[in-house]
Amino acid sequence: MSVTVPRPRAGSSTVGRGSRDAAAVVLAYVPFGTALGAALAHTGVSAALAWSSSPLMFGGAAQLVAVQLLAGGAPAAVVVAAALLVNARFLLYSASVAPHVRGWRTRWRWLAAYLLVDPVYALVMGRFTGPDDDGDPVGRWRYYLGAGLTLWTGWLAITGAGVLLGGVLPATLHLELAAPLTFLVLLLPMLTDRAARAAAAAGGVAALLASGLPLGLGLLCGAAAGVVVGVLVAAIPGAGHA
Repeated sequence: MSVTVPRPRAGSSTVGRGSRDAAAVVLAYVPFGTALGAALAHTGVSAALAWSSSPLMFGGAAQLVAVQLLAGGAPAAVVVAAALLVNARFLLYSASVAPHVRGWRTRWRWLAAYLLVDPVYALVMGRFTGPDDDGDPVGRWRYYLGAGLTLWTGWLAITGAGVLLGGVLPATLHLELAAPLTFLVLLLPMLTDRAARAAAAAGGVAALLASGLPLGLGLLCGAAAGVVVGVLVAAIPGAGHA
């Protein structure tokens, strides 16, 4: 049975908390987003088209792959398939979030799916599984909306600034490391049992070993390894405890 989720009030404290939590992440994503925007501007695709991939896909890795393929003259089907492959990890995120949003109406779940990216997942799961959560669907929706829209707005602004800056940033800074490191910090408080820690360790090692694979396959390998190890460890008696 679904509940009606009204439009949040501008002064809603739950929306504000989600927005404040996300604002800190937006600041941490400035180096990566700026560098990504600069990289998009040098792919041979027009700056406006390159930047438009930010609201269209809302995912840095998929954006870069798609724009690079477009610049190389790849067919549209190949570009779409590559973007879907890189973003396949969001299937895992969706499956994890789904039990916590069963009270939401379908149209709100569709919007939530669009806003679901790495930092949004980390923030909302930390909130939904934390001691401050009372299971209220409306409260959860407001927090999700506040966090998601803040990150979405910030990402568009950051990548836009990167496109305008162009090649000002030196490539030797390796700013692409800022995003995964930020996501790792957000996830650490969620590793509350042995299965979660084992999954995180296995996924990290596998992703590192497979980092040389093209089209984000290294990340998919890490995700698959993490899921398998997490399930196996969870099946061990007592593994659900710290």
